[in-house]
Amino acid sequence: MPIGARLLQKILQVGDDPNDWESESDNDSADEEKIFVPDLLPVPNLSNPNDTLCDTCKTLDLTPRRFVVLPEDGELKRQPDKPNIQLGLVKDIKNKSIHCPFCRLILKTQFKSEIIEVENGEPMEIVMSWNTNGPSPDHNQPWTHIPQIRVLRPYARKVGGGYIGLRDKINYSPEITLLANDAPTPSKSFFARLIKDQIDFGMVKNWLAMCHEGHADYCEQSKMLDHQIEDPAIEIPSFRLIDVLDNCIIPAPHNCKYIALSYVWGAIDISTILRLLKSNNYELRKPGALLQEEYWKKIPVTIRDAMQVVSELGLRYLWTDSLCIIQDDIGPGSTKIDAIAKMDLVYGAAYLTIIAASGTDANAGLPGLHAGTRGATQPIEEIAPGFRLAYKPSAADSIDTCVHSTRAWTFQEKLFSKRTLTFVGGQVVFACQRAPEWREDLVFEDRHSKTRGVVQRRENDSDDVGEFEGLIQNYAGLSLTFRGDIYNAFAGMTRYFRTELHASLCHGIPDKYFDWFLLWGALDAQTRQPDAPSWSWSGWSGSPFPRIWDWYNRSITRIRAAQRKRTWIIWYQRRAHDSEDYIRIWTPKADVSSPSRGPRNFYGGHVQERFPFDCTRTVPTPRLLPGAPEYIHDTYNPNPGSGFLQFWTVSAMFKLNQAITPELKLKPKSGYTRLGIFGDSKSRELGTIFVHPDWCKKNVPKSHEFILICEGRDEKAKNGKIDDELGWRYMVMLIEWHGEWAERVAVGWIKKRYLEKALRKGPVWKEIILG
Repeated sequence: MPIGARLLQKILQVGDDPNDWESESDNDSADEEKIFVPDLLPVPNLSNPNDTLCDTCKTLDLTPRRFVVLPEDGELKRQPDKPNIQLGLVKDIKNKSIHCPFCRLILKTQFKSEIIEVENGEPMEIVMSWNTNGPSPDHNQPWTHIPQIRVLRPYARKVGGGYIGLRDKINYSPEITLLANDAPTPSKSFFARLIKDQIDFGMVKNWLAMCHEGHADYCEQSKMLDHQIEDPAIEIPSFRLIDVLDNCIIPAPHNCKYIALSYVWGAIDISTILRLLKSNNYELRKPGALLQEEYWKKIPVTIRDAMQVVSELGLRYLWTDSLCIIQDDIGPGSTKIDAIAKMDLVYGAAYLTIIAASGTDANAGLPGLHAGTRGATQPIEEIAPGFRLAYKPSAADSIDTCVHSTRAWTFQEKLFSKRTLTFVGGQVVFACQRAPEWREDLVFEDRHSKTRGVVQRRENDSDDVGEFEGLIQNYAGLSLTFRGDIYNAFAGMTRYFRTELHASLCHGIPDKYFDWFLLWGALDAQTRQPDAPSWSWSGWSGSPFPRIWDWYNRSITRIRAAQRKRTWIIWYQRRAHDSEDYIRIWTPKADVSSPSRGPRNFYGGHVQERFPFDCTRTVPTPRLLPGAPEYIHDTYNPNPGSGFLQFWTVSAMFKLNQAITPELKLKPKSGYTRLGIFGDSKSRELGTIFVHPDWCKKNVPKSHEFILICEGRDEKAKNGKIDDELGWRYMVMLIEWHGEWAERVAVGWIKKRYLEKALRKGPVWKEIILG
């Protein structure tokens, strides 16, 4: 029988002495001996003689036995949930919290710092539900019959159930449960536990051992990589590591196991910190070099702490950007550019990634590593003698408001990591590809055997376009210290798009699905950034909202087929402003333009006669473009261009004015203004577009130029009839000209039959240069 199963059976036998378990496990292998159930810490005196439950809390029947649902006749039976228990107004709970310990605990679970009694003039109340939490019954594995526990879930809201937009001030999904010391059952799983003033690295090593024993090879390969990296030193040229034993920086040994660090530099003056440079590269290779006073005092605190964590875990090597990449070796083909391009491999090959989520800069350190540095206390209240309840915070509540989670560079670092050790909220939290959140303050070790056994790795062959749209959406809204890093910080994702979507990114837009990825809207209020093209999300600050999955379908296979039918533009990019050369954005593997097969569109479909005028010209007119702005270099595109598109499509003039049709189901979260698109009739609205309100002040009502991009939909068809003609529109881009080239303002749609209602001379086939 596996050691985890045997220990768990011991735990569930009432009356067994846990101190006897070690002697039984001494006969097992060394690997199995690493798995243990940590002892609970003694509880300090929490009693307050003036405390008493208020009248409302007395009605809740809070007793230790109420928090345990025991198996009946060897079977676990889930107990009914109890929703919407009214606890009262926040202001009243605050007043009662002076003497009521449960009211105090409720407030600690709800608010990150300041208690909010009123929001936008409406009083706040707290409602609570409770349900049970525990393992699913498995009658073939008796050791999994762990009692379920009752979990209290309070949540703040406006009186009557109004939505609160206070994610940065209110915890998302707080939970309250019994302190493990007071649990009336031998098994303590799912209960809260006390944590030490300093991190117990024996517990952390236990988590790693549990991952190895329970998850086998599943966690040995990053889910974002298409292969397991056996030897990072071979796959990552110029790969260096910090040797925390010899205290120096060395070329990575072959087949080494290392830990990577993900942190934020913050506003630190980089001239004051130690960085690997051409001038000190050889000096820092010498054993003991990092301990020299001139170097050691300039190493940021977070990096020094990470070096100690590596040692505490019994490992030797650490990777961090500032000391493992030569920072002043820049330019095309340099080791720095090469290293940045391999960030996915660096984090994907790391045995573990330390995520320094707390703090705002590289000197914040790792809370809990040293005495008195946790920065947060556990919210525990004594309800009665020997009966204590604790708040179980979610790591997400702390991470969401951390600077680390707002930074573009750290986005891919976390995604590519196999295992993470996150320092956040005064705790350390372990996660791997099977365990989302193993925490110091939650007992779970006595049920780890549920995840035993070899698990075959799921093939990462996603047919979901929403996955790739989500990566763009989440990344684009993050912040960068230097705008010039917009593609550098996404370099690992670029490789992921190539391997999984089989598309290269042209200034951030997948070339193989170019038309429909151009149809992104604004999720946040966006500001134009003139150092990147307006047609791409990279040319704007603020999150985009690409939503092919929402208005068409998630299947990439279906999308490819539909684009062959619903598009007509042949997309070219200008090579440079001082050159007449242009390059096609993407070409199908088979050249489908042979005369015998007839003309084909960008995606290889038959060219359809959509418009009542000659649309045969698609090749750009050779010309220079002096004076146009230079954009950030599209470094990771195998065939980069200037970022200026040159193509032929339909152009038409329409008037923008206040919308008169009923509001759409889909409303932008960006606060943009919904405008109607009008043609030769003032009363007939031809389509809809959402535009930044600042732009509207100067440009509405007026006539403007629109170009047709492709066919699309405004919402998904019902009953799966997504390819039927009903509901398809012409997707139009509102543009503004800057001399010889234009920029995108916004994307909207018009009904296909209304194209002929355009103003002036009607629609025409026109060459466009779009920057």
